[in-house]
Amino acid sequence: MKRFNIIFNQYIQYYIYGIILLVIVYFFTYSPFVLGLLIGTVGSMIITFTFEYFLAKAKEKDNIHISTGNIWRYLTVILACCIWVMFRDVINIFGVMVGLSLSYILLIVKPFIRKY
Repeated sequence: MKRFNIIFNQYIQYYIYGIILLVIVYFFTYSPFVLGLLIGTVGSMIITFTFEYFLAKAKEKDNIHISTGNIWRYLTVILACCIWVMFRDVINIFGVMVGLSLSYILLIVKPFIRKY
């Protein structure tokens, strides 16, 4: 679990920087795209946490059930889309989609970052 905490702390640091930057940009622009990006980035942070948590649990020797938390990740995406549906006039769906994609881009790029 110590490895999980080290890896996730690196990720959460970048997510928090991005969220703070998006909040600042949103207060200056009030852009629906930036608000969607903010919601998607928060969802992306939850998706990354869920994936890393279940991956760490799957690596334990006494664990016979291997999972990557797909249901929780799907629920996070559904929740972000429900927030968009409720506030359709204020939030841009493309921003939400880009924000949610950040976690998957991070999961793909992670092995290449570790290699170098």
